[in-house]
Amino acid sequence: MPIDLFGASVPGPAHIAAGLANQDAWGHAVVRGHHVVVVADGLGSRSRAQDGSRAAVVAVTGALRAWLRYPDAPVEVLLALVHLLWRAELALIKPDDAATTCLFAAMAPDGAGLVAQLGDGLVLIGDGDDVEPLGQRSDESFANHSLALGVTRRLDAWHWRRVGPGPRRLLLCTDGVADDLLPDRYPDLLDWLEQDLLPLPPQPRWRALACELRHWPTPHHTDDKTLAFLRSR
Repeated sequence: MPIDLFGASVPGPAHIAAGLANQDAWGHAVVRGHHVVVVADGLGSRSRAQDGSRAAVVAVTGALRAWLRYPDAPVEVLLALVHLLWRAELALIKPDDAATTCLFAAMAPDGAGLVAQLGDGLVLIGDGDDVEPLGQRSDESFANHSLALGVTRRLDAWHWRRVGPGPRRLLLCTDGVADDLLPDRYPDLLDWLEQDLLPLPPQPRWRALACELRHWPTPHHTDDKTLAFLRSR
């Protein structure tokens, strides 16, 4: 497939100092001919945040596997499946204890697909020289954190967009990265990922990205950081 995909996730300094695990999670898979990438950020105030973010990765992959069988099924059906499968994956864990944001993309070989976001973080869609975020980011952190799996079941709380065929770049990242990005530098970030990191072999590329996330240039940063990049050619 003419699709390139890579990413990395590192624990933030505050979690390292406290001996806590990374509460972010990300994953990727090929599902019914689509490259799928999922990024999730377990809410730090929740006792089972790590379980929630990992369950989101599994739930989105499973939901897409079912939904993609039916080309005419509404996107709302997919989002409802994500909620249901996430809850099933948690088993006996209370949803509120494992609340997590959820960002994902599914891209066919021709570049067509779907991007979606529940909660904070950032999804960037790059079409040629045009780069724009999915949805509108709120400046009120409380409002952002109120949108998450385990907090709301409202399907209209999601931002989502279908994208047509063609060359495209997508970036998905948790708020540990997103909160420090300036909108006028979004194109530069995509260019760096595509031009400097993408040509590297997989292991050196992962190490380079993880190193950048660990040595984040913003002073006093504390949060976990996860970033995934997807490109159709």
